[in-house]
Amino acid sequence: MTSTQARYRAKRVYEITPQPGVFQMRLSDRIVDLGEREFGWYRKVAAWLPSVRGLSDLSQELGMDEAKVPKFLDALAESGLLYRVDEAQKTLTGLEFHAKFAGILNSWLSEAFAHPFWERMMSGKGSARLFTGWLIELYHYTKNANRHMPLSCALAHEKPIKQLRAKHYAEEWNHYHYFMKSLKALGFTEPQIADSVPLPMTLALSNFMRQAARQDILAYSICSAVLEGTTTERGTYTPYYNRAGELYGIPKEAIAPIYAHLDLDVQYQHSDLFHEILEHVPELSAARAEVVLDYGHQLVEHIWLWTDNIEKYYEVDSNTVPRRPFDVVVD
Repeated sequence: MTSTQARYRAKRVYEITPQPGVFQMRLSDRIVDLGEREFGWYRKVAAWLPSVRGLSDLSQELGMDEAKVPKFLDALAESGLLYRVDEAQKTLTGLEFHAKFAGILNSWLSEAFAHPFWERMMSGKGSARLFTGWLIELYHYTKNANRHMPLSCALAHEKPIKQLRAKHYAEEWNHYHYFMKSLKALGFTEPQIADSVPLPMTLALSNFMRQAARQDILAYSICSAVLEGTTTERGTYTPYYNRAGELYGIPKEAIAPIYAHLDLDVQYQHSDLFHEILEHVPELSAARAEVVLDYGHQLVEHIWLWTDNIEKYYEVDSNTVPRRPFDVVVD
């Protein structure tokens, strides 16, 4: 690796939108427009940075004089597509870290909910069956909070953070009953739902939260903050439920408990919990901050995969709803 490669890193690009003669690249905090030629150059630079190829190799790929390549890299850094390693903070306070998280949360949520399932449901191409399946898995995930939230309390070493995590658990442990109410309004019995088994990705999401709690209480807390990120105001979630009710004949009695649960999260101000926790963190190293952010983004990827698993299982009419446990006689 050359000294030039060691100096730069590529920023994460969340979405690339081709436009006539230009590519719009959405970062966490801005949109950068590149012409077709510059976009091609950028892609070659992004592939070259983590490689062991020399500057002359990149120069040849770009068709650019080697003396001009560093200036082009500087221009990419000024645009925000690259960052200079030596300018990155070595340490930051908890609240400085929260400010960085707040700046990227919307990009993460956009990525998490970019699965075609949501456009399908909102456009009328979904079904009541898909809505029901999503609700069943939400019930299971919420009930499984009892597997990872106590772990987060036990593994929090600082007393103020342990108290905040314990308070959150006390406010959340039984919220799965809201989804049970919704499912009963859809015609299911309590034993049908309680005795059913979740999809593999529902379990994977729960187990990932357990892993995060074991890794670092801040890793767990950032994952929790991402999950709370859509409950800050009714405008975030009202359109989906109202539209599903209109399109798929979901009775109001099945939607009302979901609203009650979301409104309770707002009342408890759970979206502020990560900020409260970070108030008790005087300093994070850059290495720890990187690990915590990585867990947050992995959670985003898990949400996308969870959604994919829900759609693929519940869109198949022959699959049982709810999902039965394995039975020697039946199976």
